Amino acid sequence: MSLPQGDNHGVVITGGTFTGSSIGGQGAVFHQGTASSLRALVEDLLDRVDEHEESLPEARHARRDLRELLSEAQTPPGGRDRERITAALDRLALRLAPVTALASALAPIAELAALL
Repeated sequence: MSLPQGDNHGVVITGGTFTGSSIGGQGAVFHQGTASSLRALVEDLLDRVDEHEESLPEARHARRDLRELLSEAQTPPGGRDRERITAALDRLALRLAPVTALASALAPIAELAALL
């Protein structure tokens, strides 16, 4: 799974909470707390991998890749290794494929990772 590229033809709002109205047109994207939102999604997926461990032949490696994403999310901007993030996402796509719900949960993680 590669990091998303290209135009976003919808509205994507990530992270935290906000109040008030937000209006966006084609390609509108709103970001708030991207790294913390990514951490929350990755931590949730780690828990779900534990729940489905018997269905995942490479559960141990999937957890390692998820922890690698957590590590990169905690790295200050400018110091993050984009290749490491992309490689972890590619491996996770293969490792989580046996459980559709887990593989699907990777999409929003990849979207947020692209914003780091």
